[in-house]
Amino acid sequence: MMKIDLDEKYCIVLNRWGNPVLVKHGKEFELDKHGDPVGKKFFFQTFGQAVKSYIKRSAGTSDVNSFEELAAFIDGKLKDVELKINQVI
Repeated sequence: MMKIDLDEKYCIVLNRWGNPVLVKHGKEFELDKHGDPVGKKFFFQTFGQAVKSYIKRSAGTSDVNSFEELAAFIDGKLKDVELKINQVI
């Protein structure tokens, strides 16, 4: 199974059909007895959709107070995710 750690709470894995799944997990990434990740799962058709959802969810928990801070936050997250995806693929 391919797994891309986005931060300490989120990762992207590919399900058995090859579609990306954004997983919000606990302190440790765990698999159940069927080999599926444990945690809240969000299913997508493309990596872009999964990354966009991750950025929206992580921006909701950050201290962004202006459009400039939001733009910097999104830019930083995109660069970080792009680097992690390139390293895995």
